[in-house]
Amino acid sequence: MEPIPVRCRIPEHLERIGKKQQWLADKVGMSKSRLSEIVNLRSTNISIKRAVLIAYYLECKVDDLWKWEVR
Repeated sequence: MEPIPVRCRIPEHLERIGKKQQWLADKVGMSKSRLSEIVNLRSTNISIKRAVLIAYYLECKVDDLWKWEVR
């Protein structure tokens, strides 16, 4: 069994703080297309440092960036 991300919650957090994906991409130093890949679960390869930075700017915990299931 392993944890699988089933939904990215970054858009929810962006809406909550009134910001756009481009703003977050600029803050964390990645392209908007790379952030879009993460948001749409086309890529789950993200460093813990980058995830912590995203959570910092979204004012949430790293655990709150994705909805997980164990399969």
